[in-house]
Amino acid sequence: MSNSILSKDQGVALLQKLATDDAFRSLFESDPSAALLEAGVSTDTISSLDKACCTPRKLAPKTEFSALLKDLGSEKFSAAMSMGTPQIRFE
Repeated sequence: MSNSILSKDQGVALLQKLATDDAFRSLFESDPSAALLEAGVSTDTISSLDKACCTPRKLAPKTEFSALLKDLGSEKFSAAMSMGTPQIRFE
């Protein structure tokens, strides 16, 4: 597993597209790597992300991405920029 994360600028640009651009959202749902490349993320960064980050999937509603944009200092924003997927921990 890699520790690659998106820069704040890359993250903000990505969230803006995911919050507003239906064509980009459609591309991201079907091919996240291509969408990240289109959003200006380097191929080196994309290739070093956890493979699960680039697996096609249904996106959250636009309102979820808009909410992240309003709170760029939040833990949720940091998790989104690491392209992290939720993990269940049993203690």
